[in-house]
Amino acid sequence: MSINNSILKLLNMKDSNLIFDENFCQERNIKNKRSLIIKGYLKNEFEYCPCCGCINNGTIIKYGSKTCLVKIPKISELDSYLELKKQKYLCKNCNKRMTAVTKEVDYRCRISNNTKHSIIYYSKDILPHTFIAKNHNVSNVTVQRELNKVYDNETLYKKYLPEAICIDEFTAMKRTMAFNFCDAKTGKTIDLVLDRKLENLIKYFRYYLKETRDKVKFVVMDMYKPYITLVKEVFENAKIVIDLFHIVQLISKSLNKTRIQAMKKDKMNYRKMKRYYKLLLKPRLELDCSKWKKYICFKHLMTEVDIVDYILNQNEELKNTYNLYQNILYSLQRKDYSLFNEIIENEYEGISKYMETSLNTLREFKEYIKNTLEQPYSNGIMERNNNTCKLIKRVAFGFRNFSNLKARILISTNIFRKERSSKISFTTP
Repeated sequence: MSINNSILKLLNMKDSNLIFDENFCQERNIKNKRSLIIKGYLKNEFEYCPCCGCINNGTIIKYGSKTCLVKIPKISELDSYLELKKQKYLCKNCNKRMTAVTKEVDYRCRISNNTKHSIIYYSKDILPHTFIAKNHNVSNVTVQRELNKVYDNETLYKKYLPEAICIDEFTAMKRTMAFNFCDAKTGKTIDLVLDRKLENLIKYFRYYLKETRDKVKFVVMDMYKPYITLVKEVFENAKIVIDLFHIVQLISKSLNKTRIQAMKKDKMNYRKMKRYYKLLLKPRLELDCSKWKKYICFKHLMTEVDIVDYILNQNEELKNTYNLYQNILYSLQRKDYSLFNEIIENEYEGISKYMETSLNTLREFKEYIKNTLEQPYSNGIMERNNNTCKLIKRVAFGFRNFSNLKARILISTNIFRKERSSKISFTTP
């Protein structure tokens, strides 16, 4: 292998028109920094003149050269440059002058394409723009400009939507919620909209072709009523799937509020109810009934089941609410809709007003909860995407321009996200 090919491999370049000699590398101080300079020569072979189209029969001659300094990725953590000597040509037929060009650097640009690709790759991680810019020896504006090139924000008519999507929102700008929706199977973000108002979302989804919208079969969401109206208005063939976590969270919050209410009234058992609240939220079948040990606030050896029973015996309303909570939790674990429907349709006495409100909510959404128990979709992937969005915003100390935030999020949660199937994992808050 020649030295020229070895240098091209070292720089990750493939243009054979780049020529290097033995003394290709030297050190130099640029902007008061120790930098590496890679010297190269660029020439082109013209079969015809690109200006007038005449065949090159000696009509295109060399006409001097010019040197430019191109930024390339760091080598050994030193700022690196490609000092490129470009051959200039003159066409005798049309008297036009030309300069040798290469695919490694865009025309009239001083940043190599490898550097631009590296900027995009670094943006997949939760890193601030200032760090990416400093690591690539470019400005913050250059980093943002390269990120914005990845996606075309002017595209209006959309042509693709997956069979199942997840929808949710997060705080994007100051006091402004952004609508986020992704593929329920792969977790890749489809798009972001800086508005979650119903009329504006309906207008946005109208830009998708009707044939595309009709292909959506499932929409996973939380219990937010405007989204249900949106799905019925825009996705006529889609079934609504309520996220299982939000269902469990609804009833667990009701039980927790009941516990707090009972705890404030019972000063004798205040610490016990406060300290062991997680045992109340835990599924009954997962409580340990065989391991006896000393627990704080109790004088005798006890098990987890003993602690729960002791707390429940102190308040009848809490006990009734707890029993209903466990029954609903068990039906959700078994994914038994008939049992779940039977439980929520019964009338109960002695339960707290918080659980009564939750029961009314479950009765209202029971049609969609049936889809939840029958389909293998959840909003866990969307919650992960929302967490990524919040981390990107926090590391950057906020964004003034939503399009800049959108470009960064789409790169991080779309291009570099591995595809994986969505599976429901039953967890309690």
